[in-house]
Amino acid sequence: MKEKAVKAYSIPIESPKDLIDAYFEVKKKTLKEVFSHIVYSQRGKAHLKFKKEDRRELRDRLLKDWTYSKHYIDSAINSVIGLVKGWIKLRNRGKAKSKPEITKKTVYIKNTLFSYKNGILKISIEPRRRYLEVNLTKYEYLPKDFNSIGGLLLTENKLIITFKKNVKNIEPKGWASFDINLTNITALINGKIVRYDLKPLYHIHRVYEIKRKRIQKLSKHKSATGRRLMQKYSRRERNRVRDFMHKLTTKIAKELSELKIGVILENLRNIKSRVLRKSRDLNRKLSKWNARMFQFMLEYKLKWLDLPVKYVNPRNSSKTCPLCSGRMATYGGRLMKCKKCGLVLDRDVVAALNLQMWGSGVTLKAPLELLSSMMEKRLIDRSSQYSMKAY
Repeated sequence: MKEKAVKAYSIPIESPKDLIDAYFEVKKKTLKEVFSHIVYSQRGKAHLKFKKEDRRELRDRLLKDWTYSKHYIDSAINSVIGLVKGWIKLRNRGKAKSKPEITKKTVYIKNTLFSYKNGILKISIEPRRRYLEVNLTKYEYLPKDFNSIGGLLLTENKLIITFKKNVKNIEPKGWASFDINLTNITALINGKIVRYDLKPLYHIHRVYEIKRKRIQKLSKHKSATGRRLMQKYSRRERNRVRDFMHKLTTKIAKELSELKIGVILENLRNIKSRVLRKSRDLNRKLSKWNARMFQFMLEYKLKWLDLPVKYVNPRNSSKTCPLCSGRMATYGGRLMKCKKCGLVLDRDVVAALNLQMWGSGVTLKAPLELLSSMMEKRLIDRSSQYSMKAY
């Protein structure tokens, strides 16, 4: 099976309100029915006992007064089952605080419900009677080099389209490694250390953290107003963060595409769940760390450009000497010193060097020319707002 790269774009649209409302009610009924099939073991673990005949009976019941295409019922049942299964996993791990609810009016459109030809997307609303046609050629920002269109997501004012492209898996000319920190990203690209500044991103999180504290005080007296404001500013924060990350990862992906080099990243899967238990201050700090978002966005953009992405175990990446593999200890500030050979380097630079050697399979020592250039303070800054600190 060929590997595929996936990109999602949204376009403004006048959605059929009657379909969205009907789909929303169907999902609520389905959730109530599926939830009634959850059983609990003696240890209190939840399990879903929803058999094929139960699904068939529910489908037939929902189709009785349904005037739209039948496949919408199937997609509603599938999405609700996925929601309940996800809740069960969280609940059995002790992470789910409340039961799942259907709160958003969205319609998932399977590929059996639409066709695409000559730039026109034709979506079935009522079988052989009513269709929603969208001319994608009007939107210049949509990709042109895709192989197929995946599922669609229809909301009250936009249509989210998933584009798929077959990945060619070309052999890169080299590798770039990225060490992601709270206020910067340190990378080793084409033999040079590059630092991308994340202080503006940290500032966004800090601003909305202060606003949330004020809203929480207000919520004690005006709960409805507090909830409305919390949703408003949380959504605004998410949008600003995603906009910043999209611009940054798009810029990096273009640079790497010109060089034809792949990327080596730290394996940070479930990192927050492993460390968000130590202290309140650390929890607040890590909540502003968007490492996984950066990795996710950069990976799919690079895959779309046929460039490979590798993940390596980051354990001790900033504590292992890239020159002699000795143990490094804190020397002052963010500097690390090797106990064996005496090399002194910034810990982020150490991590970037080690990640590249481990991920590329290079067993040779880190290039002496690069290390000497570190000592001569020849770091490159890609930020237009902040100057580079020299080491």
